[in-house]
Amino acid sequence: MVNSRSAIAFAGGVGAAALTAIITNVIRTAPSLQRTNHADEQVSLSEGVGAATALIGSAVARRDFAAAAALAATANAGLADDIEDLREDAPKAKGLAGHFEALRRGEVTTGAVKVAAIGSSAAGYALVHCNRYDRGFYDWLIDSIIVAGSANIANLFDLRPGRALKAAGVCSLIASSSRVSPRSFGATLGTIAGSAPSDLAGKTMLGDVGANTLGLQVGMLAIVPSSRGFRTAMAALTLGVIGAGEVVSFSKVIESSKVLSTLDELGVKSK
Repeated sequence: MVNSRSAIAFAGGVGAAALTAIITNVIRTAPSLQRTNHADEQVSLSEGVGAATALIGSAVARRDFAAAAALAATANAGLADDIEDLREDAPKAKGLAGHFEALRRGEVTTGAVKVAAIGSSAAGYALVHCNRYDRGFYDWLIDSIIVAGSANIANLFDLRPGRALKAAGVCSLIASSSRVSPRSFGATLGTIAGSAPSDLAGKTMLGDVGANTLGLQVGMLAIVPSSRGFRTAMAALTLGVIGAGEVVSFSKVIESSKVLSTLDELGVKSK
C-alpha cells in the first residue's frame, strides 16, 4: 500500500514538474511577464504561470474540482494583479493594510480584488472539505484561515530566488506526515521541483500568480490532519506570520541570522 501511494505521488510529481518546466520555458520571453527583481535584473513570471497551470491541471486530473476551482480563481486574480502592476496609473498599495486603506479612500486595487478572491476561494474549498470529513463551523473557520493565509504567506516569501519554493517544500513535507492525497502531495513537490532551476538561477519568479496559487495548494495539504488542536495552532501561526509581515521585513530578519541566510542562499546561483 505504501509503495502504491509512493508510486502515485511520484507519477503525479513527474507530470507536474514537466508541465511546469515546459510552460516556464515556452512563454519566458512574453513581454507582459517581464519584471525587475530585487537585484534590479529582469526576470520572467512565466514560472508562476507554469506552476499555477500544473497545480490546476493536477486537481482536475484527480477530479478534485473544488480544489481546481479555488486554484483557478486564485491564479487568475494573481495574474491580474501582476499585469496591473505594469500600469503606471494603477492604484498603488503595499500589504493588506495598504489595500484596505485604499478601499477606505474609495480606490479598488487589484490587490484588494485578489484578497477577496483568495478569501472566498479558501472559504469555499474549506466548506467542501469540512462537509467531506464531517467537520463543524469552527473547523471551517480555522481551515479557511490556514488555506487563505498560506496563499498570502507564500507571496510574502517570493522576494528572493528560491525562498518561497523552499518554504512551500518544507511545509508540504510537514503536512505529508498526515494521510494526504499522494497525487496532491506529489503534484505540489513536482511543481516546486519544476520551478526551482530557473527560480534559483534568478531567471524567473513565481509572482502573485504562482506564489498565491502554490501557497493555496500548501494550505490545502495543511488542513488534512484531523487534529483540531494542530489545525488551531496552524491557524494562529498563520495569522501571526501575516501580522508580522505587515510590520517587519522578513528579508531583513533572514539576513540578520547566519543560519537563516545560509538556508536562504542554498542552491541560489550567484552571477
